[in-house]
Amino acid sequence: MSKADAADASKLMHEISRYRQGLKYYRFAHRAFNRLALLTSEEDLRLSKSAGTLYLMPTSTEIEQDDERICHHTIMKADVRGSTTVTDELQNKGLNPASYFSTRFFNSINKILETYGAHKVFIEGDAIILSFLEYEQSPQEWFSVARACGYSRDMLKIVGSNNRYSTQMGLPLLELGVGICYSNAGPRYLYDEDKPIMISRAIGDADRMSGCSWILREAIEKSLFNIDVLRIADGESGKGEKGQHYMRYNVNGILLDDAAFVKLKDEMPMKSVCMKLNGKQYLFHTGQYPDASGRKKDLIIREGKVGIWKDSQIQEDPDSNEPYYEVVVNRKVIPLVLETIGAKQAATA
Repeated sequence: MSKADAADASKLMHEISRYRQGLKYYRFAHRAFNRLALLTSEEDLRLSKSAGTLYLMPTSTEIEQDDERICHHTIMKADVRGSTTVTDELQNKGLNPASYFSTRFFNSINKILETYGAHKVFIEGDAIILSFLEYEQSPQEWFSVARACGYSRDMLKIVGSNNRYSTQMGLPLLELGVGICYSNAGPRYLYDEDKPIMISRAIGDADRMSGCSWILREAIEKSLFNIDVLRIADGESGKGEKGQHYMRYNVNGILLDDAAFVKLKDEMPMKSVCMKLNGKQYLFHTGQYPDASGRKKDLIIREGKVGIWKDSQIQEDPDSNEPYYEVVVNRKVIPLVLETIGAKQAATA
């Protein structure tokens, strides 16, 4: 091959390489731009913004502070059990179930929504789901887990008070189980016309935390506390069904997931104390948090140890240190723990 032919061949290969490189860039750009859409309608802009997929390119005069961007959130799910049975009993007594639930439950819990900065996700029948949102520009208000705990405790106080009245009047009782889960991200939203529908994994997690195993209801005796968690041993029936690896006992109790407890430790300084009650040793964590109006409130968390469900019975698992966390609601236990913490502080002062 002559020098001229070699130069032409080299030039040709060089141009082919540039062409292939340009073709790859074109295909890459084509894929990238296919993922973009220029939105103009208000509805499309709102949906995209809620989903976190809207990219704004404002001019310097159009830049505004976004005070409404949600960066974290906590979900509280309350499972109202036996509502069908309660409704039937009330109707048999000639009473209006709608009035009963409204006056004895829903009206009361709606009144405390603002106190804790709670937002309705779903309240109907036997399901209550609330969100506690944290906004990017308001870190001084990042108390979503503590406020979810406070709301849940007040809700159970309302239920307990109403149940005492119902007992006197011969009316059916309400039972709840509450689960609280934290997400270190903002929720997503879909829209049914103008109604936002929250999408969050924490909703499903809180639903599981609020549930109660019917097997454990029969196996666990009533005690000072309302929560117990057992890991299902390998080979037991129900292991892995619907992704379940735990059985939970939750009768008028409040159960936190691990992420919520970790977040709670960031929200309020905690003091810990071990106490013996009714011959058993318990570990408690206590602290104070502000509600939405700035009023300080006490919160007590019991740290329990996950047991094991094996051979169709409850067993302790000496090889496991896996904890679970319960918000203490027992009116007799709360002052005892606070007094012990106070005495411990005075002794070390």
